[in-house]
Amino acid sequence: MYLILAAIIVSALIAAFLILYGEDTNYAAAICGFFLAVATGISAVFYSFMIWSWIASDHRAQIINREYGTAYTQEEVFYASEVIETIRQLDRKRYEINGDMMRDKK
Repeated sequence: MYLILAAIIVSALIAAFLILYGEDTNYAAAICGFFLAVATGISAVFYSFMIWSWIASDHRAQIINREYGTAYTQEEVFYASEVIETIRQLDRKRYEINGDMMRDKK
């Protein structure tokens, strides 16, 4: 996640440079800089939503490891939380109780 943040910052700097440089000499660079700035802004918004899940996955990993005695990492909980939940569902014991008291006894 830190590398994604670094890539967003670098692309924002490149977009700013292209826009500033393109206004004076090259309009194509300014247009490319504008589109890069828009893509960087969209990426930054998406990143801000995903960072919440990234931080929450660390807390979830600590709780799962404490309660079940496992050794899941933050990355495993973030990327494969559905798989972990499926494994937990399979490990649970299931009891079936027949509640039909009016059935015919044969």
